[in-house]
Amino acid sequence: MSLPAEPAQHGDDVTARYVAIAEAVCARLSKNQRVRRNLPGGGRVRMDRQLPFLCLYRGDLETDSITPELITTQASYLFTSSAPEHQRGVTHLCSAIATAMQEHFGTFLLVEVCATRLAQVLHSQPLGLYSQPLGFAIIVPEDSAIPSTVEVLKDALASIVIEGRSASVIVQSPSSDETSVSEAAADCNMCSPIELTTSSNCGLSLVVDTIYRSQETGTVYPMVMQNLRWKLATAIRKAVAEFTGDDQQKVRPHHDAFGPSTFVKAVRLVDQQLCAVSESFDFLLQVTPVNSEQAWQSFKSSRFTEMPPLVYRHLPYHPNVLKRRLFAIEVERVEDPTLAYLFWEKQDELDRKITALRDLHLPETSVLASGAHSNFLLSSLQLYGSPEHELVHLAVQILKRLSRTRTKPASHDHGHAAQTRAAAPCAGAQQLMQQAREELDYYHSRMNEFAGKVELSDSIASGIMVSQDRLLISTDISISPARVAPLLHHEIGTHLLTYFNGRCQPLQQLYAGLAGYEELQEGLAVLAEYMVGGLTRQRLRTLAARVMAIHWMLRGQSFAEVFGKLHGLGFNRRHSFTTTLRVFRGGGLTKDVIYLRGLDRLLNYLADGHDIEPLYVGKIGLSHIPFIQELRRRGIIAAPRILPRIWDDVAVRERLEACRGKSVLDLLESYS
Repeated sequence: MSLPAEPAQHGDDVTARYVAIAEAVCARLSKNQRVRRNLPGGGRVRMDRQLPFLCLYRGDLETDSITPELITTQASYLFTSSAPEHQRGVTHLCSAIATAMQEHFGTFLLVEVCATRLAQVLHSQPLGLYSQPLGFAIIVPEDSAIPSTVEVLKDALASIVIEGRSASVIVQSPSSDETSVSEAAADCNMCSPIELTTSSNCGLSLVVDTIYRSQETGTVYPMVMQNLRWKLATAIRKAVAEFTGDDQQKVRPHHDAFGPSTFVKAVRLVDQQLCAVSESFDFLLQVTPVNSEQAWQSFKSSRFTEMPPLVYRHLPYHPNVLKRRLFAIEVERVEDPTLAYLFWEKQDELDRKITALRDLHLPETSVLASGAHSNFLLSSLQLYGSPEHELVHLAVQILKRLSRTRTKPASHDHGHAAQTRAAAPCAGAQQLMQQAREELDYYHSRMNEFAGKVELSDSIASGIMVSQDRLLISTDISISPARVAPLLHHEIGTHLLTYFNGRCQPLQQLYAGLAGYEELQEGLAVLAEYMVGGLTRQRLRTLAARVMAIHWMLRGQSFAEVFGKLHGLGFNRRHSFTTTLRVFRGGGLTKDVIYLRGLDRLLNYLADGHDIEPLYVGKIGLSHIPFIQELRRRGIIAAPRILPRIWDDVAVRERLEACRGKSVLDLLESYS
């Protein structure tokens, strides 16, 4: 019985498996096909496509399943066991990949990552529970031929800040005796460096501080890890971009171009599940009273003193059951940090909306006598915020500069039955419906997927609104003919257009809506009204009045008091009632701040010289622009399929350029 021979035999078997995997991997890479293979001992190799780099991690996968996540953010990674019997096979696999990619790129970079208590090495101080500094060490051969790559990586790592902690970075060779970094690297199971077979291939080691783990108990801090892996991913991509760059190139690839470019199964599943929950309810429709006309009559009967009872649509689900579905979605399985962030953000927003709808049928009084806010209002504040001091000041300035228009018929959210009819004939539901269908036909002729529907509704407070792919028109709508075109550019040319543009993207969240997308949507829609000369004096005053109504409501004023203040500003009673109703529905809804705030922030965005076209890629917020740009560079999403028809007009384009640098108050010059 020869017991000592068994480990060697086992090691040969493991190596043989790596050799077979290497052959299969290189065969796929030769055709530029995606690679996703499991490795012996619980490891995995992934390459999105032919790429000039590979991130490697070797460790004890049985006791540490977290640290490999430091490299799974990359489009090319391999993590495997650090056990001795794996090393020959891992070396063979890495060398095979390097040789195959060197044939395509002329060079190849291997970045091996490990993690340890590096802060104690770098700073020579005890590791506190929360005061632990963040540190990185880059270990490169003494004869390294990639000094610029190392310098870019060092600068990128040094710029990382996590929870207020800035990073310290050192660079040294394996034989350096300046610090004990090499010993620390050995402590984190980093094996002997893999020697790649040709001089065109380069390697470096990156030691990462384990700030994501308690030094006393080993407990992992998921939020710290999420933040670290996201920023580390960017730093490594910058180094790869520098490594592959050629001084002769006129335009170098952006570092984001080296990120993952495919939707893997886990991403598609999470995206679909979030979208399914999002589409299972329409928040705006649910919080819109179905008895707005009866409420108006009741309010008149009380001589404008008592808030009328409001009735809402029944919820077609139990909120807690829907939350169970929501939090069963395993966002943590998404390796891509950018997509994971967008998914986490959307999951949180859906949670807040479901909570708000659960509290919708409680008494509508938003500010109780005790001064406490309703639960619905608290959720609303989490979703939309309150009017900032600057926004309130802007609203006050608008109302001061624009004269009163008490004698003119009111035009509410996007038109509503006015109590006082103008002498000129107004556009009713049937006329608006016909023109809306013509507008939809135009967009459908430009993009076959643009398949919007128009429906009449007798249970919406607004004269017109969009719900997913439907345009809902109130049966009693009556608006000035001059408002029809701006209204259609608002609803169809913005809301429906971004919905169907989003449907053409692989990321379903782009039509369901990323978290907080409504503000930019309304900013774009109101800007479209202005571009076609339809942002009337009354319309702009309405947007300002909504901000003030919310401001007053949050300061504890009653329904009747807010109504009276709006009427005192020159709005007729029906208009004042509708604006007040929008603010007090559900127990207090602050959503109406987003119209004026959205326009103001959009103008600031344009003043900074940014293009408007990327904003139509789907339903996104201004805060998502960096993420959208990254995903476009990585080839995950494409440019908007279609733009609003107003941008085909040269005069409108010129007017847009003239808007750059202007504020909302500057737009008021049009009314002076």
